[in-house]
Amino acid sequence: MKNLILSFLNDIKANYKTLILAFLVAFGFWVVASIQVFPTTDRDIKGIGIEAQITDYMAQNNLEIISDITELANIKIEGRRYEISDLNSEDFYASVNLSEVRSAGTYTLPIEVSLKTTDKEYSLVKFEPRAVTLTIDEIISKEFPLTGTAPDISLPDGYYAESITVSPEKITLTGSAESLNKITRIEARSFYHGELTESLQTNSELYIYSNGTRIPLEDILDDVQISNSSVSVNINILKTKELPLKLTIVNYPSNFDISSLKYEIMPKSITIASPDASIDTLSELNIGSIDISAIQLNKNSVIPIVLPEGYKNLSGNNNARIEWQLDNYGTVDFSVSEEYINITNAPDNYDVSLITGEVPLKVIGPSRRITGLSPGDITVNVNLLGVTLHEGSQDVGISIQCKGSRVQYWISGEYKVTINVQPKQEDEPPEETE
Repeated sequence: MKNLILSFLNDIKANYKTLILAFLVAFGFWVVASIQVFPTTDRDIKGIGIEAQITDYMAQNNLEIISDITELANIKIEGRRYEISDLNSEDFYASVNLSEVRSAGTYTLPIEVSLKTTDKEYSLVKFEPRAVTLTIDEIISKEFPLTGTAPDISLPDGYYAESITVSPEKITLTGSAESLNKITRIEARSFYHGELTESLQTNSELYIYSNGTRIPLEDILDDVQISNSSVSVNINILKTKELPLKLTIVNYPSNFDISSLKYEIMPKSITIASPDASIDTLSELNIGSIDISAIQLNKNSVIPIVLPEGYKNLSGNNNARIEWQLDNYGTVDFSVSEEYINITNAPDNYDVSLITGEVPLKVIGPSRRITGLSPGDITVNVNLLGVTLHEGSQDVGISIQCKGSRVQYWISGEYKVTINVQPKQEDEPPEETE
């Protein structure tokens, strides 16, 4: 056996040139046979993913593709069997030509197919689809105001939710103009559930709406960026109480019977809200004062209801109407003559005299009482204490005094008198005698 192997090796060594030539001839026959046995053929390749890469122009002008490509490309190629037999969908690109896109809109764009490698020779016989329809939109940033809500809180009796605010008050969304323009409002809804008796700051969840229909946040996060999704909801709670209204009448004479003046305040009470517990100590609400001289027959008075800062009028009554109960009251014109006009506290360096001869007054009171007024029942006092005087005539205010005790009538309106003021002449020294 050993001798046989040695003999074979010696033959190869002796005839190696012949063997090489035989190999080359055999290879040539194989090539010729391949060409004849494996002629040009075609092949269907399906399921090539279609890609769309935005151009530099689109990137510079904030243009993006907002529609999805769900189609797959199918092609038929032709080539030598040994060239194309092992090709599949993973070996090809199918890309959308976006070179014609210059603005937002809907485009039908051609598809281009190419082989990922260049070491294969083939011909593209056909492919489908030839084009796809894509929606292109501009990417913008848009600011939206936020509305705070707290639908799951409850308040016990005597408490009121004055306001629900948010921080920040606005957020910015970035995405396609088409998507953002559909959003009509954004609500920050408090996570808090339960009863509240004091103000509270809570975390929230954003609710996005399009014409009353809620868009779930998770449905838009892939296409829209939110500047700040962490929004606080501030719930401002006030304490409430219903208080009767009170009125103060001022500037009536000390001898006036204030209990005789009857009136009714409308509304009789209002409900107010306070930012603290100070409301607990109040039993009534004083709405202000009315000068007795401003009260007139057959005419109600109106006083604005003004609350301190931080308080809120829950009843919505901005004014209180004073209905004077003046049945059997009347008015008379009564003149006070000069003899019942008194000037007091005139300065020593002036001579002051009256120019006004009488003061016509309008008196309001029970008809049976004012019809019997006599001279001297009403006097006028001109008090010059603190009044700046100047030479010549000038008008000064007066005070009016009604005679008697528990007087039930009053003087309607404001009045002045005119006085004449002259500097006093210094006494001349007596002449000297010789």
